[in-house]
Amino acid sequence: MRKIITNDESRCVGCNRCIRVCPIDGANNVTIKNGEINVKVNQDRCIACGSCLYTCRHKVRGFEDDTESFINDLRRGIQISIMAAPAIRANTEEWGRLFTWLKRLGVKKIYDVSLGADICTWGHIRFVEKNKPKTLITQPCPAIVSFIQLYEPSLVKYLSQIHSPMLCTAIYMKRYEGINDNIAAISPCLAKANEFEETGYVKYNVTIKNLLEYVKKNNITLPDTETGFDHEESALGRLYSMPGGLKENLEYYFGKKIRVDQSEGSNVVYESLRDFAKANPDHLPPIFDVLNCHDGCNIGTGIAHDRTRLHANAIMEDHRKEIYEQFDIETYKNMLASFDEKLKLNDFVRRYSTRPISQKRVSEDQIEQGFKLLNKHTEEERIFDCGACGCDSCHEMARRIMIGINMPENCIKKLRDQIGKEKKIILSIAESNTKSIAHLIDDIADIKSKSASIGELIDILNDVIGKYSAISGDINSIATFINLISLNASIEAGRAGEAGKTFAVVAEEIRKLATQSKKTVSESDSLSKQSSDSITSIIKMINDITENIDRAHISISVIDQSLNNSLEDFGDAQE
Repeated sequence: MRKIITNDESRCVGCNRCIRVCPIDGANNVTIKNGEINVKVNQDRCIACGSCLYTCRHKVRGFEDDTESFINDLRRGIQISIMAAPAIRANTEEWGRLFTWLKRLGVKKIYDVSLGADICTWGHIRFVEKNKPKTLITQPCPAIVSFIQLYEPSLVKYLSQIHSPMLCTAIYMKRYEGINDNIAAISPCLAKANEFEETGYVKYNVTIKNLLEYVKKNNITLPDTETGFDHEESALGRLYSMPGGLKENLEYYFGKKIRVDQSEGSNVVYESLRDFAKANPDHLPPIFDVLNCHDGCNIGTGIAHDRTRLHANAIMEDHRKEIYEQFDIETYKNMLASFDEKLKLNDFVRRYSTRPISQKRVSEDQIEQGFKLLNKHTEEERIFDCGACGCDSCHEMARRIMIGINMPENCIKKLRDQIGKEKKIILSIAESNTKSIAHLIDDIADIKSKSASIGELIDILNDVIGKYSAISGDINSIATFINLISLNASIEAGRAGEAGKTFAVVAEEIRKLATQSKKTVSESDSLSKQSSDSITSIIKMINDITENIDRAHISISVIDQSLNNSLEDFGDAQE
């Protein structure tokens, strides 16, 4: 199958909405990129149901169709005719002017898929009347066909062999109208691209959404004139694009003689088909009318979704009234009779092949291992079933982890528990840090107090040194005076002659002592000055340390208050 759904990984936030709505196991795979959860499309498993496209709120998912190549080929002169789905009527009032623009661009013929829907109804009626099948799954929907071919191959035998309305239209155009042009489908459906690729009748799947956006983006002014279809009016086929459209067509002919069950919407239809595969055959309806889109093709996957189902149905209700005014049951039967004369049923029969994708089987032991990876050990933990991971249950999550399409890191309960544990660790560290900071504050206060005491002692020492300096001055004066007395004594001893020699010796010793005292005092003054300078430097350093301690005290006090506030906030959050 071709790539239809695109995936812009740079926008993905790992919200898991795509996984939650996807009906296919493994079509969305969880990975981790740069530490962030990321979900990728597995193109091999995708059936292009479009569920992820319109649930994604981050513009991650988009789709590819053939609008650009269709327009470019028209401009190049390639021969193209188109068929337009009935849904175009419900999504733009300018469809007639749009057709005029396309004709001027080079489109040769324009057919209404409503005509193919009438042929599809005729084919089903005649197939049922001829073959009397016990039960049929009727499918104008290619996403349903892909699902059955890939994931429920046992249901292929129940698929109605009548082509979809679009393929019935294309076959009619080519085999009965002689149109050899390339055919483009103005379509409300992404998955039609797979149907067209498999059957080969239609070259371009041009979604209504992208076609209208192309006109707007390129500032194209549509012509004032309107162009209709190149064939006669269709009948109840116009109602096919509404929910239950095929059912209404069949019941218009059969009445309530045949039970027709229906299931629509990707959120339920695939579960219904799974139930169908397991059901008691006696419980199966003769006709099971199924459709991927809950609101029918009018609000299909290839539609802009700027209109509600109510709005679209209100528009289609006007067509219903118009149709019922033109076609009573006899007129309708006459139209079917004209198809009998003109058409061959076998031309509109499709043969289906299966392309089953293997499903990985997981044992209960592996499920147990998956639960362990999720840190889910108790029964209560294993039925948490919040669905945030995109899985319906924790058991399903464990299974998907073991087949490699989801990851334990994507479990919000595991993440919450892990955050809780880390929170306790952080709280413990914070409490320990708070106590350490309290001790540090006390130590700093003690250091500050002792620094102040040291400063006071140094001030006292400085005073003592000052007093010592004063005493040294006095000693120096006394030494000078003694030196002078000694000199006078020496002079007087000289005068005394021999009798004064002994006194002269004493006088000399006293002079030497005075000189030595003066020298010692001088040296003490030098040391005292050095001590005083050192003490001044120490005082300055103590003052600087005190200022730094004050700043540190303030900073640590702020940190302590912040930690206490954080602890209170954690406690409040825990409560």
